Amino acid sequence: MSKTKLLSPNLTHLKGKVQLSTSKSESNRALMIRAYGGFDRLITQLSDAEDTQLLKRNLKMIRDCAQSSIPLVVDCDNAGTTFRFLLTYLATLPGTWMLTGSGRMLERPVGELVNALRILGADISYAGQPSFAPLRIQGKALTGGKATVDISKSSQFASSLLMAAPTWEQGLELELTGDHSSIPYLHMTIALMRHFGAVVNCDNSKIVVEPKPYSNVSCRIHPDWSAASYWYEMMALSEGGDLVLDQLSLDSLQGDKVLAKLFEKLGVQSLQEPDGIRILKMGALVDSFECDCRHYPDLLPALAVSCAGLGIKARFTGLDNLIYKESNRLLALKTELAKLNVSFQEVEQGAYLLIPPPKIAVFDESNPLIINSWGDHRIAMAMAPLTLKAGAIRLNNPEVVAKSYPAFWSCIRKTGMLHQK
Repeated sequence: MSKTKLLSPNLTHLKGKVQLSTSKSESNRALMIRAYGGFDRLITQLSDAEDTQLLKRNLKMIRDCAQSSIPLVVDCDNAGTTFRFLLTYLATLPGTWMLTGSGRMLERPVGELVNALRILGADISYAGQPSFAPLRIQGKALTGGKATVDISKSSQFASSLLMAAPTWEQGLELELTGDHSSIPYLHMTIALMRHFGAVVNCDNSKIVVEPKPYSNVSCRIHPDWSAASYWYEMMALSEGGDLVLDQLSLDSLQGDKVLAKLFEKLGVQSLQEPDGIRILKMGALVDSFECDCRHYPDLLPALAVSCAGLGIKARFTGLDNLIYKESNRLLALKTELAKLNVSFQEVEQGAYLLIPPPKIAVFDESNPLIINSWGDHRIAMAMAPLTLKAGAIRLNNPEVVAKSYPAFWSCIRKTGMLHQK
């Protein structure tokens, strides 16, 4: 794929059936549980996302090289979930490991998870800056017990520990501290653990996992609600249409399904049908939009760009952790939206106010709006639909969408919504 992609609007009314990637969040958790259980049973509809395929390859490499006397380097690139989940896995697996990633990964803090694992007896040291990758890990059998973890920066720190706990002799009693952000993802972890037979009890900030091994049961991965957010955005920015998001269901483990309710305020209605979710452009727009994204941070890019394109003033809160994603998403949105004279400014810690201009500028193919993806799949996918309002856009590094939704551009091509060059 080219290093840039020129996008321009084609259809003003959207119609068709859209194939979403299956959830990489569900897939990554299922892969880890299968690894802890030592199972070889296939996971149905495993995500084709780069992050999931990277985790799958790394788990195979670790398994194949576990008996090697040579320290093994495990590279997680910029896949935060992969890094955090493998950290606990390697700490419990006898061997010598070096866990690392891309330059951006070395900027994403992991100290809270390291601290919790050290409490449980893990042998982990920093090979560079304290609290950040790369990490030297001397893996060994852990017995579990009691631990505390601060999940202010990521609920994945808790998920990483919990998924290992059924294999530990003493199980795990985990106390959660700090701001409890992205909790629906933690609930997803627990639901999948229970699906595989784990006994997990939750009481406010304390989670107890019994030392009961996982069962080798089948598992089917469902379509990704995070990926659906960009289609909701396209519908919001279009003049109308009728799209079916294939096999998507409101009866989902994924917390991001809340987007169906959020986009009602932006003129998009959702109907559950046997073959998926039908979305329609109908209903009045709100004059102003407010959203606490603390538990749904991945929805911010689509929501913010939708409000910008619709000319709706918006206030977003609970954004503290977005500086730790694949990019600093707050800076990315602020910078790219400013090119359309849209103000996206912090008004207090973790709270941003979006103020669009009276009329958004329109560009043509001879002078397109240049948009940087910041190496971030969610920035690239959120900015693309803006062409329905802003005209021609030249998007840098469009291939980053493969991190979570490899078929994104081909799905857009099938709907005929945009011209792509």
